[in-house]
Amino acid sequence: MYGNKADNLIVLRDNGINVPKFTVVPSDAPDSYELPSGKGLYSVRSSCNLEDSEGFSFAGQFDTFLNVPADEIKAKIASCMESVKSENVISYAKTKNIPLSDIRMNVVIQDMVDSDLSGVIFTANPQGILNESVIVVGRGLGEGVVSTKTDTTSYYYNCTDKVFYYEGEEDLLDASKVEELIAISEKIKSLFGEYLDIEFAIEKGEIFILQTRAITTIKGDDPLIMDNSNIVESYPNLSLPLTCSFVDMVYGGVFRGLSARVLKNDRELIKHEDVFMNMTGHVNGRVYYKISNWYTVLKFLPFNKKIIPVWQEMLGIKNKSYDKDDVKLNFFVRMMTYFNSVYELLKVPSNMRKLNEKFIKINDDFYSHYSESMTPQQLIECYNNIKEKLFACWDVTLLNDMYAFIFTGLLKSRLKKKYGYTEKEINTYISGISDIESMKPVIEITKLALEEDDEDKKKEYIRKFGDRNLEELKLESRTFRSNPELLDERLKSYREDPDRLRKTYESFTAPKKHEEKKDLLTETYIKRCSLGIYNREISRLNRSRIYGIVRLIFDSLGKHYTKDGFIADPFDIYWLTVDEALGLATEGKDMKDIIVKRKEEYELYSKLPAYSRIIFEKKEFNKSHASVNLYKRQNRDTELNGVPCSGGVVEGEALVIRDINDTYDVKDKILITKMTDPGWVFLLTSAKGVISEKGSLLSHTAIISREIGIPSVVGVKDLMETIRTGDRIRMNGDNGRIEILQRS
Repeated sequence: MYGNKADNLIVLRDNGINVPKFTVVPSDAPDSYELPSGKGLYSVRSSCNLEDSEGFSFAGQFDTFLNVPADEIKAKIASCMESVKSENVISYAKTKNIPLSDIRMNVVIQDMVDSDLSGVIFTANPQGILNESVIVVGRGLGEGVVSTKTDTTSYYYNCTDKVFYYEGEEDLLDASKVEELIAISEKIKSLFGEYLDIEFAIEKGEIFILQTRAITTIKGDDPLIMDNSNIVESYPNLSLPLTCSFVDMVYGGVFRGLSARVLKNDRELIKHEDVFMNMTGHVNGRVYYKISNWYTVLKFLPFNKKIIPVWQEMLGIKNKSYDKDDVKLNFFVRMMTYFNSVYELLKVPSNMRKLNEKFIKINDDFYSHYSESMTPQQLIECYNNIKEKLFACWDVTLLNDMYAFIFTGLLKSRLKKKYGYTEKEINTYISGISDIESMKPVIEITKLALEEDDEDKKKEYIRKFGDRNLEELKLESRTFRSNPELLDERLKSYREDPDRLRKTYESFTAPKKHEEKKDLLTETYIKRCSLGIYNREISRLNRSRIYGIVRLIFDSLGKHYTKDGFIADPFDIYWLTVDEALGLATEGKDMKDIIVKRKEEYELYSKLPAYSRIIFEKKEFNKSHASVNLYKRQNRDTELNGVPCSGGVVEGEALVIRDINDTYDVKDKILITKMTDPGWVFLLTSAKGVISEKGSLLSHTAIISREIGIPSVVGVKDLMETIRTGDRIRMNGDNGRIEILQRS
């Protein structure tokens, strides 16, 4: 009616948003108006009928006046009205093909807010991050902030994780004020839509909304969703460029192979090639799933609407919304996916056995031929040979994951409905039905620690299990194989408590209790669930060995390239991408300056929060800031809940682990962490219990804690913001309840 600026103010006011009192002066009655109040000073703002509309912004084209006394308002209204005739407006209208006769100027008279702080809330980052709000704030009036005449501080708030950081010289808003502004913006979004530009002012702590308009440059029609559910277990915190690029390549190849099995149609595969090559991505040095593409691949499967929820639960995906539309396949291809999927699922056990046999041969061949004297060309030939032989068939492990997920879900449902099992009883039962291959490294190292030092036995242990360690799937991580002294350190720590060491080994080797037989259908589910979990853990252990081979190849290349002067230090090879590192063998060049720049970028990334989900409007990009200050949110709750995975109730001192590279005394502590990876098995043997923010019933935290016999709870929201090192807590692995008994 009066233009978006005035109309939006009316809507805000009528819906309980705190706006300064205002009056609208219509274009056809410029001399009849009433002052909104007798406050003394006012703002006189343009509200053109076309201003801030979807097609036309007219940004900065019309006059606006601040701190106007009552006796000057009439003149300022006239100036606003006349501004439609300015050369800038005429030129803009001509560019946009707008007849001047269509432009009508209304004016808003508003009480001036004598603001201590003022600024703008963008409900989506204008750079193109849809779930990140940006608050730009400065001292004084908003005019100074908009025109960049005053120093500002920018707050970046991830709406999924509800964490934020700021960039600027001065921290102008405390955490509660940031949360208050975000809460107001959420209410305004419910009135006007997702992507808004909201001007605000703060006077003596009170927030006033001055105006709101749409961000017309952001559409959000086809967003790119980056989600770290599950993958964060393997790649926590920062991963260096070599690892990031290797992960992209591996996942792309594996998912293309999976789709080839299901579709068995080259034409359809080619149509979706871009999807397969973008299954993962990396932002700010952290690895993510490109979750939208995962859903696309899953939609190739028959009964995908049944399968996707099971997959979401097993991977611990919090945000379960997704585009429900099916991938378009012609009728014949869609029908064939039913046959192909059933056929491939039935063949999973035999194919997993063949894959394991093939891996053992490839692994043995590599170590029988590898030597430190190999040239870069020979090393790259080894790398390409392994890539060609293994990546072509490794996709069966994804089908096995699906196999394990499906039969675990069916077994849980069957035990609950047929036998009345509780969640605790189900978890205990599942932990007892499968011999876990991932336990072998810790059983063997425990046995090694009980014996006298024997160099030959240590070498044999490294030959078998030397690639299993903390964060083992990051190529830059050091393992027993790359750094044998780490094994000596681990053995020394185990031997510090000989009684516990002996009891731990006895618990590992004690015969498992045999459960009574169930009905035929339940026994079928048990057998297939057990086989799926068993093969899943074998493939995970073998995966660590593949990464061990790749790590050894790049360690050796790093030594060559250092000698050739391409890099300053052998470890610097991990700051290159796979293509860059392999390319140096044939087109050698100095990469030292590039590496220095990347190290500087990662210094910034280390200060950014590790968002669990980032939604980009289009393509992903890395952040670039002059400075970053991270707020660490503190949750004062004394009770939390999560998914119970391994039974038992214990009390003890909490130990919060944020960076696994730090040294920790974990003995008899309850470990608090964002996530765990397979290498954590060495820490868990000494701990009283483990609680993680991420995870699911089949996550590694859950499986290993059940095998070791310590309580575990996963999927605990706000865990890292609630519990601090030194807090005395009680955890219940039977029902997932966590209580803080005493703050440190």
